[in-house]
Amino acid sequence: MHPVLRNFREIKNIKPLSIVSIGHGTTHWVNGIFLVLLPFIVQDLSLNYTTAGTMVSIFFIAAVAITIISGPIIDITKKYITAQFLCLLAGFIALVIMSQSTSVYTLAIAAIFIGICVSGWHTPSIPYLSQLYEKNRGLALSIHTVGASLGDGIAPPIAGLIMLYITWQQTSMILSVPVIIMAIYITRSLPAIKYDEKSSKLHVKKTNYWEGLKALLSSKNMLKLCLLAGLWSMTQNGVTVFLPLYLVFVMDASPALVGFALFSIQAGAIFGGPVVGTWSDQIGRRPIVINALLISAILLFLLPLFDNVYLFILIVSLAGCSLYSIRPVIHSWTMDLSDKNASGSAVSMLFTAQAALTGTVPIIGGLIADNYGLKSVFILLTITSLLALILSLLMPKK
Repeated sequence: MHPVLRNFREIKNIKPLSIVSIGHGTTHWVNGIFLVLLPFIVQDLSLNYTTAGTMVSIFFIAAVAITIISGPIIDITKKYITAQFLCLLAGFIALVIMSQSTSVYTLAIAAIFIGICVSGWHTPSIPYLSQLYEKNRGLALSIHTVGASLGDGIAPPIAGLIMLYITWQQTSMILSVPVIIMAIYITRSLPAIKYDEKSSKLHVKKTNYWEGLKALLSSKNMLKLCLLAGLWSMTQNGVTVFLPLYLVFVMDASPALVGFALFSIQAGAIFGGPVVGTWSDQIGRRPIVINALLISAILLFLLPLFDNVYLFILIVSLAGCSLYSIRPVIHSWTMDLSDKNASGSAVSMLFTAQAALTGTVPIIGGLIADNYGLKSVFILLTITSLLALILSLLMPKK
């Protein structure tokens, strides 16, 4: 029997995993809508690439803030389900505000709520699943990231097709409805994790949390992993931000083709994520991350050489798939290196590093694009992928 199928049979109750994974997909649904609408917002509001990049950087500034705040709060309160509901509510608010955007200022407010929605989700959801499915963590977190890939993949083509008939403002409003429905469903369907109130939860609050946090901050491997994850995230998010702009302004692509291109990036991760996650449980996280980063660096280096739009999409989709497929591996690696009583803070550290570093890419990439052309941005992304590869080689083999 295939290892993935065998691990699935070991999971007794898959319902919470399914719900949280769909919720994760819903947060990325919000992000996917934002990315596919962005080039057309840039056109309507007459923005340059630097300003467009700044809007995305605002998203990451909000992401840094929410991950720093939420990690300790989640570890101490254990309010995993409430926090997930609030993240989805923020996503709904973001799309409603974006539908009313007539200036760069309202768009910036929408970007803040998107950052809260997408990045705030991880600190409650990853520890929640890691505790429910401790023996199959790699598989569980890979299914969780499949949800993200589905959201990232499905939202752009749906939004692109809708925009063939109505405006981007109306599209944003219509596509906000599934988000609020999922937010309500989360609160009614997820089971709470039970703790021994006298011995476990109180002890975590007073002792274990601070001990776990101290161990995290003093761990060289954890700090290296956070930097590695930040560089990997710079590459991955740089592709998704600048691909739509490149297709619209350089290759004159339609909204539907832009949506299809963003879906193609996620396709391999949707099917390959569970396989890669399970494989990492067996052979370790390091070799898988090394090979994926090497493949992405080579493909991104070759990408500017292709002028045919369909061949360009094929190559960038392969690069994107190699980057996105290792998302659950990096999350599992984080849980491996952390104490379970400080798992929320471990996720907070990881995503703070990711958001802080990734937030520089839209602005730097925008400046490069304004001065040297959009093709030059892919050279920057090749460099960030190579730097992440070097760090992965410096991580311990075991």
